[in-house]
Amino acid sequence: MFADNWKISLRQIRRLFIMDIFGMSSLILPGILSSMSGADGIFCLLLGMAGGILLLWLIGANVKHIKKDYYNYMKETAGQFLADIFMVFYFLYFVTLCGYVLYQITTLSLTWLLPDGSYLGVSLLLVLLGVYGSARGIEGRARVYEIIFWFLGIPLVIMLLLAMSDVNTAYYTPLVSSGLTPLLQGSAAVLIFLLPLTALLFLKPYCKKPEKMVSCGKTAMTAVILLNLAIYLVLLGVFGKNTMGVLNRPVITLMGMVNLPGGFFTRQDVLMTAVWFFALFALLNTGIFQGTLVLKELCQTPGNRIVLWVVAASAFAIGKAFFDHSFLMEAFEIYQTWVALPGMFLILLFLLFLRGARAGRTERKGGNG
Repeated sequence: MFADNWKISLRQIRRLFIMDIFGMSSLILPGILSSMSGADGIFCLLLGMAGGILLLWLIGANVKHIKKDYYNYMKETAGQFLADIFMVFYFLYFVTLCGYVLYQITTLSLTWLLPDGSYLGVSLLLVLLGVYGSARGIEGRARVYEIIFWFLGIPLVIMLLLAMSDVNTAYYTPLVSSGLTPLLQGSAAVLIFLLPLTALLFLKPYCKKPEKMVSCGKTAMTAVILLNLAIYLVLLGVFGKNTMGVLNRPVITLMGMVNLPGGFFTRQDVLMTAVWFFALFALLNTGIFQGTLVLKELCQTPGNRIVLWVVAASAFAIGKAFFDHSFLMEAFEIYQTWVALPGMFLILLFLLFLRGARAGRTERKGGNG
């Protein structure tokens, strides 16, 4: 189900993760960082990147010990009971992420592309497309996004360069004025948007050169942070922190304000929405794929179809709940900050600790013998 030969290249992994992380972070982060820390948001991005490097180091330290797959590695290291608990944790993360992304991509489509559409109709169509994409496998998705990668990236860079003419550098001050707490909160927010990198833990069986897989994740993360930094500086210089903090999706609002040479296209915001649509859809596909993979291994099911539909239905229900009940957005933020974020680090640290302790006991026994 997942692939023709079950393998994807390092280049495909890099581009998949750039698409996965860029879409949601560039759409949501600017408003969060500007309201929290103003111009100091640039430091939040850099500190969040430092946290991402630490996360990738922990991922790499565990991946090099994986012989078959991540689930079996956890069972060998921590035992069946704890491994199952950790797999439930990962499943809940990916399925709630699916629901949140589905809500975001549906509202994005209704706002900029289909203002007369219905949430249920658009959301259901997107879920079905996500199921189809996941059923084609990670290799099929990697090939598709490898093709459209530059078609989406080049227009974005051009639009950002054109928008730089409206930047007012006075908005970049004052710096280092937000205080330690907002700076740490903003850095944590950046790191939360980097958590999809943990999908690397499950990709070793699908990678042609797994020993270089984590370095690809680091390259993807660096590219995304630099893009977000450029976007944040342009948005801050155009809108200022107060205006940017109240805009729903400031980067797309900016795209609608850019004056193209010759004035031959007046609704470039609609065109540029495609960049975020495909990026968010890539993350939706990744969430469905990872959720299906985790649940399949956890339940030890021989097939994938039933599990795939369970994940898709769960994502649809969660996305609809976000749409119907706005307070769930706050609950999701609390979950991401106080459960998902520390949990990702603690699981990896715990596994390394257990493995180190076991290796130490083995060495002592060997020395005594």
